[in-house]
Amino acid sequence: MLTPDVLKSYLREMPRGHIFDLRYDLFSAVFPPGASDRAAWAALKALADACDIVVKDFADEQRIELIKR
Repeated sequence: MLTPDVLKSYLREMPRGHIFDLRYDLFSAVFPPGASDRAAWAALKALADACDIVVKDFADEQRIELIKR
């Protein structure tokens, strides 16, 4: 099961330039209630900053790219 701690561990270990594709349904499970909530986005962005990750939202495709810097 993907939790914020598991995601953080994975993102920290990703090689530079690697992309983790996070679907909106999974985003909602990890950061409820999901894409419609500002606090969920803030939590994702804080985690991404801690892991040196760039967040790109593709709302029309219902997915987020997490790219290691």
